[in-house]
Amino acid sequence: MCKGDRIMQTLDETYLTVAEAATLLRVAQSTIRRWIRQGDVPAYRIGPRRVALKRTDLDALITSVQLGAARSHSVTYTDPSEIPKLTPEEKQQALEAMERLQRHSNELSARRGGKPFSPSWEILNELRDERTRQLME
Repeated sequence: MCKGDRIMQTLDETYLTVAEAATLLRVAQSTIRRWIRQGDVPAYRIGPRRVALKRTDLDALITSVQLGAARSHSVTYTDPSEIPKLTPEEKQQALEAMERLQRHSNELSARRGGKPFSPSWEILNELRDERTRQLME
């Protein structure tokens, strides 16, 4: 093994690619990139295009729930028995709201002649296409 191989072996042991970090933490690569962009984990450029992360920096992301709660990310668990029951007035308000929603849904359906709305992905694609056209002008 030559001297260059020894250096690369050290880098591979200490640094991970975005894909390796994502696999290790069982998250999407886009999540790792978002953490880098937000400054949650430092990244290091290796050459003009390659980005690497130190394994020790990834270890720092893993915290207990109590430590995580002390930071900006809080996780709370509520015992269902601690949730107060709705008052009769609140129940009546909820039922009225559901009835209004059902009437509104029926009105929309009647205006459309019973034809259902397009799937959301179609609408989103149309909006993206429109925005792309606007940006290209």
